[in-house]
Amino acid sequence: MITAAILIALWLTLNLIHGIWVGSRRLLWEKHIHRAANGLLPDADAYRIGNGPIALLFIHGFADTPCIWRRITQHLAAKESFTCRAMCLPGSAEPAHFAKRQSLMRWRTGIADEIVRLHETHAHVWLVGHSMGGALALDAARRNPEMVDGVIALAPMIDVSRKRCPLLPARFWFRLARIALSLSPTFESCFSAEGAAVDDPTFTYTRDRFIPFPVYGGLFALIDANRNQAARFNRPLFLVTSGRDSVVDSSAALRWGKACKIPKEIREWPDVDHVIPLEIGWQKLFDDVAAFVLKHSSSPLNGDG
Repeated sequence: MITAAILIALWLTLNLIHGIWVGSRRLLWEKHIHRAANGLLPDADAYRIGNGPIALLFIHGFADTPCIWRRITQHLAAKESFTCRAMCLPGSAEPAHFAKRQSLMRWRTGIADEIVRLHETHAHVWLVGHSMGGALALDAARRNPEMVDGVIALAPMIDVSRKRCPLLPARFWFRLARIALSLSPTFESCFSAEGAAVDDPTFTYTRDRFIPFPVYGGLFALIDANRNQAARFNRPLFLVTSGRDSVVDSSAALRWGKACKIPKEIREWPDVDHVIPLEIGWQKLFDDVAAFVLKHSSSPLNGDG
């Protein structure tokens, strides 16, 4: 009985210390953040650019915002073939009381709504996603293939890399944390609070810093949903993996892509890190992406009116 009481006291103390630490860190961080009137992080609003006949829906990844796509969408919109829509996943970049409502179901609903709205003005809709956003794009196209013409997946989160947790899988540590810190359900992100382009240090944006447990839960649910589903995926696929990725398991992403029995192009980019949209060479990569989309779209540009 005494042992149980001691263990409970230790558990409560651990939660209290962690909660005070994370709460204090969050308050300090928020003091330096100038949120927009709608509560979002700076420049985190969804946006639309271009007026081309093919719609591209851009889906950001874990702890990110639509701003990560800003240079890429401007580059593609200038080609006059594309309308680019960068969405903000429900709960992302929002204050804590909204952020904790995130889930795979809410992400799926948000993406489906965006696709439906794009189809109101465009016959052809492609999905472009990075990391968790890449996995969400694959999930959406697999579940609603009649609504999606194809997918561009950059370092898609098919599974989590073991490079940061070589002893035990990331899922184990998540489950352990869910038990040990169940009264203090927010983690401080291990990623930089500011995204910056490798080739242009002036291109920066603010990322989410404090991540509620439901975000991690949604991520692992998404990984489970995509597991062993490659053979059922039937949309054209342009897949890119990074050779120095310590976030996503690039081998798992490559296996998934190679198992797809559809028109596809797979690129292994050996000398880049996880955040492919911010790497050197993104212009050439997205010129190739544009060519792939045009080749595999039944659009007026290809003579199919």
